[in-house]
Amino acid sequence: MPENKLKDMQHLSEDEKEIMNILNYAQDKTGFIPRSLLIELAENFSIPESQLHSLISFFNNFHTRPAGKHRLSVCCGTACYARGASLIYDRLEETLELDEDGTSPDGFVTVDRVYCIGACSIAPAVIEDEEIKGKIKSHQVPLLIEELRKKG
Repeated sequence: MPENKLKDMQHLSEDEKEIMNILNYAQDKTGFIPRSLLIELAENFSIPESQLHSLISFFNNFHTRPAGKHRLSVCCGTACYARGASLIYDRLEETLELDEDGTSPDGFVTVDRVYCIGACSIAPAVIEDEEIKGKIKSHQVPLLIEELRKKG
């Protein structure tokens, strides 16, 4: 987690820390934060649901819909961006017809942007199901997807 977000967490109230723990637990167990949990948290902690949505949107590891079977994370940190990461993301988005949450209509893959995975020497980089792949070019996207489909 980036240092600035850690600093922000140090200023959270005990209730906010408890909410964060619950959200992290739910994300780890189900892969997303269901709306029913947000409603329950809003009622139990007497806070507006919109405040919980603000909190969730601040941290890019929280998702409000189930993710696809596979996850591709395109690094958009400075080095990766300078070497074409946005072209890779755009090609993935176009090829897979991603919805607003970055998931393909068949639920096969979810694609998201992340910022600096620490693989600058092999930029642009993509994380495929926790495996870093480097020096990716946008014209390789169809092959990347094909290989992912072969995995099942």
